Amino acid sequence: MRRSRQSALARYRERRGQAPAAPVRAGFRHRRWVRLGLLAALLAVVWFTVGRPRETVPVKLTYELDLSDAATGLLVITLICDGELPPHLDLALPPGVFGDPRGSVHARDPVAHELGRDGRQVRPLRVEVSSAGWRLETRGSRRAGVVYSLDLRATPGSEQDIRRHISTPVAGGVRAAGFEIFLEPLGIPVTDVTVQVHNPSGMPLLVPWPALVRDGGPRAATSAVADPGQANLGFGQGFRPAAGLPAPAAGETPAAMAPVPTNLVYRPRDLADLNNALLVCGDIRTQAAQAGECVVQLATDRDWLFADEAALDLVRRIARTEMAFFGSAPSDQITVLLSANDVTGEERFDVYGVHTGSSVLVMLDRDTTWGMLEEQAASVIAHEMFHGWLGEAVRQTEPSMLWFTEGATTWYAARMLTAAGIWRPDHARGVLGARLDRDYANNGLLGRLSVSAAAAEVMATAEQVRYGYAGGVTACVALDEMLAGASGRARPLDEVVRRLYRDYRGQSLTRERLEAAVEAVTGVRCGPWLDTYVYGKTTLPPVAGLL
Repeated sequence: MRRSRQSALARYRERRGQAPAAPVRAGFRHRRWVRLGLLAALLAVVWFTVGRPRETVPVKLTYELDLSDAATGLLVITLICDGELPPHLDLALPPGVFGDPRGSVHARDPVAHELGRDGRQVRPLRVEVSSAGWRLETRGSRRAGVVYSLDLRATPGSEQDIRRHISTPVAGGVRAAGFEIFLEPLGIPVTDVTVQVHNPSGMPLLVPWPALVRDGGPRAATSAVADPGQANLGFGQGFRPAAGLPAPAAGETPAAMAPVPTNLVYRPRDLADLNNALLVCGDIRTQAAQAGECVVQLATDRDWLFADEAALDLVRRIARTEMAFFGSAPSDQITVLLSANDVTGEERFDVYGVHTGSSVLVMLDRDTTWGMLEEQAASVIAHEMFHGWLGEAVRQTEPSMLWFTEGATTWYAARMLTAAGIWRPDHARGVLGARLDRDYANNGLLGRLSVSAAAAEVMATAEQVRYGYAGGVTACVALDEMLAGASGRARPLDEVVRRLYRDYRGQSLTRERLEAAVEAVTGVRCGPWLDTYVYGKTTLPPVAGLL
């Protein structure tokens, strides 16, 4: 009989008198692979149920702006977020001075609720203060609303930071910058933004571009401009004359007497457009004129020592000249708002200008005469309007490029006023030359601080701000003269600026894009020159041709 085979260990135990161990059955050879398969299946289930990236559905935002207490300097805003909300919804205080206790704008009293499809309040939502703003507990909610108040009355005249004077009470109402009043949700995509304005007293109201839409009327998804018949609030109050209204005769300025609806709707293209809005309501009056395809609008909340019609004509001439330089308007509407300069600090400027979206805010001394408007304030108007192309269309986002944005804009503002016949050439040369001598060539910061570094800090000391702006002008003129000598072209920087607008509209201005535009126009690589004179501390060469 054949003897069964023994292992070496069994034979050893038998010789030692130990009972042989029970035979070991052969194990399942693929057990390891089964375990790995089960683990992989478990991981797949967990990933599918928990970790699998979900298709993100953009959220719709509706802002309801209540002007009931605007005459007292107060606003109430309701923000409704509609869509697939995260467990926690962070609402950011917009960029700027919103929420700064030293600033003019104070958001307060947030109250949040989950909302039903009919707008009914389903349950309250907890609101916590976060580093950015407020955090809402929105777990399980698909529609949430938060109501908050804004107090625009806090800024004293001694506060010299002009940014704190943008949103403020005005005669009979308020002036409010979008970037200071509209909260933004963080970390979620937004597909649609709507602003509803409740204006129960029917006070005059200036609204941002793009146009208003009456009573929630439809707007074509492919058009940035609402239908004129729906968008208009009347001459001087909205986007353009309503369909069917007679056109004004040549040289005639239409009166701003149209009634204002009590409920308005406008739809910004995106959050950036929302933040660029400048809304003004109160005792304001407006005048409007056509400049090519663009509506030019003048608005003010006070009486001046000059006529509104004359000021509108000045603004229109500037707009037409700048549009001719670039070949088109940066937007379909440009509004210039003249307001009183209430800054009283020792280092105040006589005239301030702020560009917000398609609106230009100019703050003047209350006793400004027509001659002062032409000789002084006109340069601020031309400067801020030029930012519609260089600064807004070609976006200013990098502080290191402020030397070019502000320097070029200041230089071209003087040249635009000369081309428009508002400034005489000798006056323009005198203004520019005196400024460059005083604020750059004879500034104590010369050789100690680069032009780029000085211009990057827009709210530094008055001495540094003047040095940065005048240095930027000097740098642009010197760069133009260097490029002209190297390429044989007359005024090559003109074509560089137009090329930036043509090629990079809607994009940020960067040093790389500036150098690329310079090389494309002139064939010159200007990087080493910029390193020496703009980003370095070497004094810029003398300039000759200011105009």
